[in-house]
Amino acid sequence: MSGPLARLGSGWNRFWFAPQETSTLALFRIAFGLLATFWTISLLPNLFVFFGPDGIMPTYPQAGRGAWGILAISNSKPFVVLVFAATLLGSLALTVGLRTRFAAIVVYLGILAFERRNPLIGNSGDELIGCLALLCALAPSGVALSLDRLRTAPGRFWEFPARAPWALRLIQIQLSVVYLSAVWQKLQGELWRNGTAVSYALRITDVQRFAPPDLLTHSTMLSELLTFGTLALEASLGILVWNRVARPWVLALGVSMHLGIDIFVLVGFFSFAMIVAYIAFVPAETASRRIIALRDWFIGRWMHGGHGSAKTRGGQVRASR
Repeated sequence: MSGPLARLGSGWNRFWFAPQETSTLALFRIAFGLLATFWTISLLPNLFVFFGPDGIMPTYPQAGRGAWGILAISNSKPFVVLVFAATLLGSLALTVGLRTRFAAIVVYLGILAFERRNPLIGNSGDELIGCLALLCALAPSGVALSLDRLRTAPGRFWEFPARAPWALRLIQIQLSVVYLSAVWQKLQGELWRNGTAVSYALRITDVQRFAPPDLLTHSTMLSELLTFGTLALEASLGILVWNRVARPWVLALGVSMHLGIDIFVLVGFFSFAMIVAYIAFVPAETASRRIIALRDWFIGRWMHGGHGSAKTRGGQVRASR
């Protein structure tokens, strides 16, 4: 028994704690920072309508224990503006990697504040963005491709220090859990079991972005194919994403599915939050190679008039410990 147990323990430690380059985490931080920035900006047109003292919910809602948010402190317009500005500045700081961990905490608290202030306007995409902000705060998100890196190690900006990936693993697990729980919940509904759910969703005019072709909504065969295909794909994304061979294929199908949903249905930022979370599954060596290749292309294209390309020292990307 000691042999299998030793291998199990070794695999566990390797999965959670074996240091790996932080290039994947850096790409995730940048993409998530941009997502949080656009999410925050999207609140601006209806900031006081949704969250102000004269809006659709004038007072802070009654909530259960543990459902507190910063906007419970004050119901005034200046305080709403203050929380909005802090969330926006935190999102921008997170994108560029300035005081990264503190910025991620500010973003998390800001998103939580607006979600708790008016729970009538949120959806699962907002909740997912909040979860990703918290996980970003737990991760060493600012150790690479950041102003923090430029400040602490200016001559080593293009290196990706190796760190334990446990926080990145939590992001990966979060993605998998979202899909598996979605499949379980959908299977409880009759429309998903009888194959009409997608057709029904596409015909709800209140949430349509663009009207879908009649063929998608009136064909029984296509309706069943899309409905059961969605269930199969989401189950595959929850399970096969952990398989290195299947991962690129299921993620590519997942991107197509989410973009297709976003084209026809108003789902807020959910689709883009899921796609951003996909970045957590990009292998570190692949991310490092692509980042350096993009840097060299940019330098060669714009700094040297398109002749040649800059090379890294020794032609390799190295991780500093």
